[in-house]
Amino acid sequence: MEQSVRTNWESFWHDLPREKGLPVWDSDGAITATAQLSLFQHHFAEGLPVLDIGCGNGTQTAALAATFPRVLGMDFAPAAIEHARSLQADSPAEFREFDLGDTARAAQLHEELGDVNVYMRGVLHQMPDEIRADAVASLSTLLGGSGHLFAAELAPSAAQTIQSALGQAADAVPKLQRVFRYGLTPASWQDGKFEALLDDAGIDIVDSGSITLHGTDTLPDGGRLDLPMNYVVARNQR
Repeated sequence: MEQSVRTNWESFWHDLPREKGLPVWDSDGAITATAQLSLFQHHFAEGLPVLDIGCGNGTQTAALAATFPRVLGMDFAPAAIEHARSLQADSPAEFREFDLGDTARAAQLHEELGDVNVYMRGVLHQMPDEIRADAVASLSTLLGGSGHLFAAELAPSAAQTIQSALGQAADAVPKLQRVFRYGLTPASWQDGKFEALLDDAGIDIVDSGSITLHGTDTLPDGGRLDLPMNYVVARNQR
């Protein structure tokens, strides 16, 4: 991963208190990964490890570990992994540092684990554009011949929702503002960009749709900051 991006993420997690729900995206697993099981569980090849890539503090990893026998939370920020191991100490999930943009490391991981299923929420849109092709190539390597990917990214309309929330008051959506202070600019996608990245890597989409990122920030009117997302279930071309 580009050094400035790595440094920003490491600083974000290092400075954040080790408490659940502080990141704006850290919604409860019951309304996120667990609620999303119906979208991908029947696609995930039985018996394969499940990787939660970009796991952050491990909230969704722990939720997945309640359903799947072996779940590994992966994040390239060491401080995020420290959060996850502390906050999810009662979960059977494993946590490791891993940079999705490192294709050589992805190959090593596949050699160790074999084919895997992947859960990934809001990861690619935070990456510099020049790294995304390598990240998706790593996904292809990890999936192998039998794994499936569930990936959700911000919808193109998310940018307007974010700007509207930020404009409501100077102290509006403080958790979202923390993200911007660390240079972690949420980026929505142009229509078709997400799908094109997968296609270029030889990954076929077998299902897709729309979901909601249930944010943990509260708007000035008392409502919750929710963001639109698009998801795909995908596998390598056969």
